[in-house]
Amino acid sequence: MVERLLVKWLTREITNDAAWNGCVAGAHNALVYGYTWYLDAVTSTPGWRWEGLVVEHESGGGYAVVMPVPLRKRWGRWVVYQPLFCQFLAIFSQEPLDVAPFINAVYDRYRYASKWQLLLAEPMPGLPTLVRQQVRHTHVLGVGGSQSEQPAYTTYRQKHLHRATNRSAAVSGWRVDESMDLEPLLTLFRENHADEIGVGDWAYDLLRALFRAAAPRGLASLQYVWAGGQVVAGALFLAQHDRIIYLVNAANAEGRRLDARSLLLDKLIQAERKKATDLPLLLDFESPDKQAIINYYESFGATAQPYLLLNWSRLTWLERGVQGVKFRP
Repeated sequence: MVERLLVKWLTREITNDAAWNGCVAGAHNALVYGYTWYLDAVTSTPGWRWEGLVVEHESGGGYAVVMPVPLRKRWGRWVVYQPLFCQFLAIFSQEPLDVAPFINAVYDRYRYASKWQLLLAEPMPGLPTLVRQQVRHTHVLGVGGSQSEQPAYTTYRQKHLHRATNRSAAVSGWRVDESMDLEPLLTLFRENHADEIGVGDWAYDLLRALFRAAAPRGLASLQYVWAGGQVVAGALFLAQHDRIIYLVNAANAEGRRLDARSLLLDKLIQAERKKATDLPLLLDFESPDKQAIINYYESFGATAQPYLLLNWSRLTWLERGVQGVKFRP
């Protein structure tokens, strides 16, 4: 059906925010990542922008389908590139549809895609042979509705939570606070984690922009663990539709000794379980592809949820050589 409809490109400047966001909100695959304000925030640093593909309602009143396309300027050209703090996107529509025409339209318009992540469960047929499709996984835990039964914590996790609870009880000034001040979390991350993974200053500015956009909408929960008069751990959660996203977390040496982040996660899980709702809800750990971290989240009972990583290059060998482009899947 979509192939017979007019698929239109829109720049950010001419996108109708109300129509776009209304389509995302009513989509069967709605995600907080898909809203215009979220896309604006994660592409707010220099050298980033986003465009969109839409199918308008036949009546002309709004959009029936929208697909955001994040872009980054590399080697003097715009290429498809997934932003930070935006785990995956989707082709948002009220009912499932054939996504190949949309992906093909992006392939035809942009000759290089470094990485583009979409919430699709398996490789798609009907794409050009140069499009590489890799199945990646996040890890999710059902915490609402019929999924909200006692989490299947492993024996190892239960023992560690019990030990962490006892340790925290013995620490002076132990408490968990909700906050609107992002800076302590950024400081914790910069001082304790940034050197391991390499994070530029621009990433902190981007997260500030995202928090400023999400917090007034009531979608952000920023929590800190205090012990001995100082912040020892923190976590930022975003919640909308059927998903709570464990977006950013950090802890110093004392926070790691106390296993403070595990206690934060357990507190959230238990609180959601106690809510009287029949609505399904997932806690998305946004897990990286590192086995130790995967094992940690699986110890809470999390299971893998697939998504697709797409990339391609239609650059000539001369262009690659001149620009120093090394295409890797």
